[in-house]
Amino acid sequence: MLPALFTRSQGLRKLYGNLCAPLLARYGLTQLELDIILFLANNPEYDTARDIVEKRHLAKSHVSVGIDTLAGQGLLERFTREGNRKTIHLRLTGEAAPIVEEGRAAQKQYGKLLFAGFTAEDFRLLTALMDRVAGNVDAALAAEERG
Repeated sequence: MLPALFTRSQGLRKLYGNLCAPLLARYGLTQLELDIILFLANNPEYDTARDIVEKRHLAKSHVSVGIDTLAGQGLLERFTREGNRKTIHLRLTGEAAPIVEEGRAAQKQYGKLLFAGFTAEDFRLLTALMDRVAGNVDAALAAEERG
């Protein structure tokens, strides 16, 4: 079961990468940079590097480099909020709008390919099962961090 799950997850990543490849080439982005842009666009309640690291389970160093690169390209900016000058928040600039639009289109196409032929009940059941798997992963990672 585990080898099949791993193999399928690699296929999922490859398919998503293939769908994003033209966009990455057009804008000169890496997959990580696109992932950061789309995370910020799709999750406005999460707007810090720490949020990206925690929610996407990405390496802090990779996220930091990606944010630096995107800021240098004028695609995102850092800011602080009044009353808390320690936490650096992130927001996309207007320059990122076409990337967000094309990235969301790739995500939509990805979803259509993944769930072709699924009924509403199939999708509900899969979502419930994947939520359970994600909960198990989060619990295992939290236990690992605690020692």
